[in-house]
Amino acid sequence: MQPKKVIFLSMIICYIGFGVIIPILAPLIREIGLQERHAGIVISIAALVLLLAAPFWGVQSDRIGRKKVMVIGFVGFSFSLAFFAFLGWMGMKDLLPINVVFILLLSSRIMFGFFFPAISSSSQALMADITSVQERSAGMAMIGAATGIGFIIGPALGALLSTINLIFPVIITAILALIAVILIAIHIPKAEPTVVANKRTKIKLTTSGLRPYLLIATSVMSMIVMLQVTSGFFIQDRFLLDSKETAIWVGIGMFAVGIMMALVQMTIIQKRQYSPRRLVRIGLPILLLGFVLLIEWNHLAGFVIAFMLFGIGGGFLMSGYTTGISLAAGKENQGAAGGLTAVATGVGSLVAPIVGTELYRIHPNTPYWICITISLLLIIYVFSSHKGLVIDHTAKKETRENKASLV
Repeated sequence: MQPKKVIFLSMIICYIGFGVIIPILAPLIREIGLQERHAGIVISIAALVLLLAAPFWGVQSDRIGRKKVMVIGFVGFSFSLAFFAFLGWMGMKDLLPINVVFILLLSSRIMFGFFFPAISSSSQALMADITSVQERSAGMAMIGAATGIGFIIGPALGALLSTINLIFPVIITAILALIAVILIAIHIPKAEPTVVANKRTKIKLTTSGLRPYLLIATSVMSMIVMLQVTSGFFIQDRFLLDSKETAIWVGIGMFAVGIMMALVQMTIIQKRQYSPRRLVRIGLPILLLGFVLLIEWNHLAGFVIAFMLFGIGGGFLMSGYTTGISLAAGKENQGAAGGLTAVATGVGSLVAPIVGTELYRIHPNTPYWICITISLLLIIYVFSSHKGLVIDHTAKKETRENKASLV
């Protein structure tokens, strides 16, 4: 199996693990006897650790190789999911005091946050290693498509298998992560192309063209995570659904996100090879429209259509900022670039869950009005900014070396 296919399948499994919890989190939290804010804290603690761990794994990916980091990441990832499932079962059975369950749930998410960026940063770096500059957008779109497919399967798996037991889909995902370890061990070569080993990375935040895409990544992930952590409560309260119905409809919504994201990235972006700037300019207005529709259309059909728009907009945006960061970093710093991408998305994931759940307590629509405001500000920025969103000198040099132009 080719390394590209292994990366693709590995990232699908990775994001199945990320997405499988989404439809079950709100009903699980309430089944255990916790409150909405506890769900926000559970998500935020993972984001905090991810933020701290991402630079470490990015550097290790450059130093010891993508394969080792991917294997370590998936083993820890699998254990964290299995531990989360076990604690969820203990909590629902009232076998432990509720405060103990909450603290242990936090510990399982700390493990999740630590090992997740090992997978994402090394996969992104490996894809950059094996693609030329002119193929970079398509390569990153392939990772984005895998993310979208993972979001299709993960929430759908969570919604479907939660009818057996709320924690059963998490157990299945832990097993899938071990399968990913086997695929990587067999099919990823020991010496990946263009890996720079035993060399300190020199990527700086002052690098031309880097900061705008980091800002976009952080802002977009803040909105996405705020949506993820509140959508279960939102749909349950607005349409008066029970726990299983909530899990199913959130699963349908996430399925819509994933399938539209995958379609955009596997068709339009793969064929068109848009520049990063154009990708974010297309994605942001679509994302904005999704939030407006979510608030204004008081029907389950509107909920699903809004999530389809989130998938389309997210597909363009994810490919845009990952490609922009990769090109700005230069080919010798792709592990560090993957780490920076994880840091940027981690920053967004850190604050958004707690802020989102607290805003939800004020009014169910408040988190989404905040997202609308952020989207509008970003739209103004990306359409008025020309200098900061173009490919930097490092990417231009690499482009000239490959006799291709991406601007």
